Amino acid sequence: MNSQVLVNIKVGIKVKIDEINSDEATQLKLLSLGILPGDTLEVTGRSLFGGPISMKHENGTFFALRRSHASLIKVTSI
Repeated sequence: MNSQVLVNIKVGIKVKIDEINSDEATQLKLLSLGILPGDTLEVTGRSLFGGPISMKHENGTFFALRRSHASLIKVTSI
């Protein structure tokens, strides 16, 4: 399957993280949320007007990411 950026994934779609293309500070922030390459996420909601995207991690936790951060994460649909 083709890699896409997380910001373009529609609600209800499950994806696997392929890579994170960001600076060290952003990678540490994502790491603190438990987001690593190889993890599975499901997009659960999208805010209007460019707001954050809500997701569910494979371990059952819910969180939201800024679209700017989500645009740095390459994923593959599963």
